[in-house]
Amino acid sequence: MVRVYGIFGDPIEHTLSPLMHNVAFKVLEMNAVYMPFRVTAENLSGAVQAIRSLELGGVNVTIPHKEAVTAYLDHLQGDALLTRSVNTIVNRDGVLYGYSTDGEGMLLSLQKEAGFSPQGKRVLLLGAGGVARAAAFTLIREGVEELSLVNRTLQRAETLAEQIREKTGFVVRCFTYEDSALPDYLGQLDLVVNGTSVGMYPQTKARPPLPLDKLNPACLICDLVYRPLETELLKDAKKHGLRTLGGLGMLLYQGVLAFQHWTGVEPPEKAMRMVMERFLTEGINQ
Repeated sequence: MVRVYGIFGDPIEHTLSPLMHNVAFKVLEMNAVYMPFRVTAENLSGAVQAIRSLELGGVNVTIPHKEAVTAYLDHLQGDALLTRSVNTIVNRDGVLYGYSTDGEGMLLSLQKEAGFSPQGKRVLLLGAGGVARAAAFTLIREGVEELSLVNRTLQRAETLAEQIREKTGFVVRCFTYEDSALPDYLGQLDLVVNGTSVGMYPQTKARPPLPLDKLNPACLICDLVYRPLETELLKDAKKHGLRTLGGLGMLLYQGVLAFQHWTGVEPPEKAMRMVMERFLTEGINQ
């Protein structure tokens, strides 16, 4: 019997997760397949129930369902307990467990690919959605000295900041992009993380409206968008002489962790990265 896994999201056309996981199943000679499922907000409850009724092994969850899906799961585990955001669901005999591997995936990318440790650093996080939420709790756990949020709407950033304070005691400063205090603040930063989908395919010419010329020259710019490999934010950051890190590493490492949760098996990390890089460099995403 073929074991079926997948990903729930809307839109879903951009995802590279099927490439990554299907090559892992092939290399490991596992009788399994990974499929994308477009799931609208009104159908999310039914889609989660289908994991049980169709005996799927598990699914990933992406935009815009990472927070809403928690209401339909039996148990939250690990980081998901803090973040109330889930990107990986595991089906164990009809009992659904929710995990968040986004934050740990980001951390592994920062450490392995940029040699960056968050401990004692000053960090600005763009966004206040599911990915940004996971990133925020991970950065706090890793001992950042200071964490601030920038979001288009101040209220959503403040809501996340209050949830962080309630759960961790950590006080987070909030800005909008129009805040007059933001430009001066940027010069103090060690890391900027784009936790929004701005710049993702197909809207590849967009970028968050951050004045990069105000940043500390030693600041690392990490864009968690992975399609395209080099976003407009990263291109502009390089023009300003800033170090950059794309989102493919986070996608890879969160996928590696999800695969381990589903199967208990260590996946072929090199093959997973290679198939995604090949896809993204062949111009299909342009």
